[in-house]
Amino acid sequence: MTIMPRINQKTSDVVKRLAGLLVCILLIALFVFYIGPALEQTPALKPVMQAIDERGIEANMYFYTEVEEFSEANINMNNTMAYPPRSP
Repeated sequence: MTIMPRINQKTSDVVKRLAGLLVCILLIALFVFYIGPALEQTPALKPVMQAIDERGIEANMYFYTEVEEFSEANINMNNTMAYPPRSP
C-alpha cells in the first residue's frame, strides 16, 4: 500500500480550494452579467423594474434615505422592533 507524501496531499488541497474559489467567482460573474439582466425582462420582475425607474430609486444603494416610501418603511420597522405585538 502506498501512502501519498504529505506535501502532495497539501498541494492537492490547495488546488481544490483554488478551483472552488474560481468556480464561485465564475458563477457570480455569470449571474451579474447574464442571469441578472435576463431576469429583469421576466414578466414577474418587469413591473417592479418599471416602478423603480419611474420613481427614480437608486436600487443599488445600500440606504434609501431620500425616498419617502423607504423612510416610512424604516420608521414602521423601528416601531415594530421597539414595540413588538404581544399576545392577549
